[in-house]
Amino acid sequence: MKRFLISILAMCVAATAAAQLSVGLRAGYGAFGANFEPPALTGNQVALYEPNFGVVGIFNDKSNAGIQVEVNYAVKGWREKDKDADDVEYKRELSYIEVPVMTHFEIGRSWFRIYGVLGPYIAFKQEEKTTTRNFDTYIANNPYDLYNQKVRKIDFGNKAGLGFRVNIGQRFSAFADVRYDLQIAGGQNIFKKQPNGIQASRLTELGGSVGLVFNILPQRTDEVKEYYVPKEGMNEGADY
Repeated sequence: MKRFLISILAMCVAATAAAQLSVGLRAGYGAFGANFEPPALTGNQVALYEPNFGVVGIFNDKSNAGIQVEVNYAVKGWREKDKDADDVEYKRELSYIEVPVMTHFEIGRSWFRIYGVLGPYIAFKQEEKTTTRNFDTYIANNPYDLYNQKVRKIDFGNKAGLGFRVNIGQRFSAFADVRYDLQIAGGQNIFKKQPNGIQASRLTELGGSVGLVFNILPQRTDEVKEYYVPKEGMNEGADY
């Protein structure tokens, strides 16, 4: 029994030595919008550029597979403009506390690594801001009335990303990635109701982020063993 417990403890120590646990900060910038159905509702949309930032935690096991958890402050929404009149604009900004929980997989064990992330997120709405310029006519004449609809307090979806990580010594790592919000057909709509024939309403996102993390458990790389090679002539005269 004692030997068994010692073996289990040794396995746990070995697994911890091969794992990597990191915590740090990230900041990003993205192009946001909204995907409405029928598609005619998105005809005047242009990209809404907004920042996001937060804290990140990454854990990888010895096979470089693990989990990445974040708590971010993110501003999303959509923006519309009249292509023939620069002074006609509508902008709706929605701020969220967003919590993604994603799988994290890295390729390689050197100082430079490629990684991918994929997983769901849940977002809690904090504030909502609407800005208009000479847009009253568009609002009054739109039969779907999407501009006056209330947005749900909770949103969710899935994110997918690809990036690279650079280890700065053993204790620090810098990373950069690009991300895309995977929309799910029939999933959560941002509006509380589906008014006047609006069939779907989902926020869209394409952005990038950078960050710096502190490696609480730095991952140890496999050491190359050097074997002893006898010098020539050392075995001369030996009796066998």
